[in-house]
Amino acid sequence: MVETPNYDGPLPQCQGPKLKPFPHRKSKVDFIRLLSDSESTGGIESGGHAHVFEVSIEGETYALKVFKFFDDEEVRAGLNYTRADHSISIDLLHSHSDPFYNECRAFGQIIQAGQNGRVAVRCYGHLTLPAETEEDLDQRYKLAWDRPAEDCDKPMSQRQPFRAIVKELVIDDVPLSQKVVNKMVKDLKKMRALGVYPMDVCRRNYRAGLLVDMSLAMTEPHYLFGLRSKRHVDDMKREDLANVLQIAKDGGFTCRVRDDEFCSKIRAREGSF
Repeated sequence: MVETPNYDGPLPQCQGPKLKPFPHRKSKVDFIRLLSDSESTGGIESGGHAHVFEVSIEGETYALKVFKFFDDEEVRAGLNYTRADHSISIDLLHSHSDPFYNECRAFGQIIQAGQNGRVAVRCYGHLTLPAETEEDLDQRYKLAWDRPAEDCDKPMSQRQPFRAIVKELVIDDVPLSQKVVNKMVKDLKKMRALGVYPMDVCRRNYRAGLLVDMSLAMTEPHYLFGLRSKRHVDDMKREDLANVLQIAKDGGFTCRVRDDEFCSKIRAREGSF
């Protein structure tokens, strides 16, 4: 997705919810340490969709999620090549599939609904970092960024900048308990009511009982919800609750979800609990 040059407004530039820029986006970012748990391969931290750092901006500490570069063709290759699939523009595909935009749309919707910091970690907005940041970070860490080959051939000053999202820094986690599980379920139901489906609900993506990762989130309106059958879409939307129920089961806690069709799906997959 090619954005308007020098654009400094809410993202993504498509219909639907958007995330506003971080108020201090022009200020210096001091990187304190790498927070994300990454898998090391040959000395290079591969990570997932991004790398998360503890940073200081204007004297305040934050969690800064710096995203890797995204390849639209990987998503395009996963479509079913129906006539409807081919009707999806590359810009729409990008704005609904790129992990950075997934988080922008999800947090944008949550903020608009007045739920920032309540159903998920508090988000403060997005910012960009110059490509030169890569050289600075490489002196301290070996990080994979999946930068396109054609971009690597350009002088550093002409390369694409990094895109990042600023969030509240949550250092102290809380142990899983019945109270935490109940809140997780309640928060997911609130997000579902807002049209936000995280799609990657697992224990590692929670801090202090709040979801911190929305890189796979699907937020309405979403192109896939118009392409797939109602049954398929309903199954996708139920996946988050299925996963939190599994978290509860693994921890020895109970969970109640009032949805007969959903519960039957869980019983068929895991057995009644």
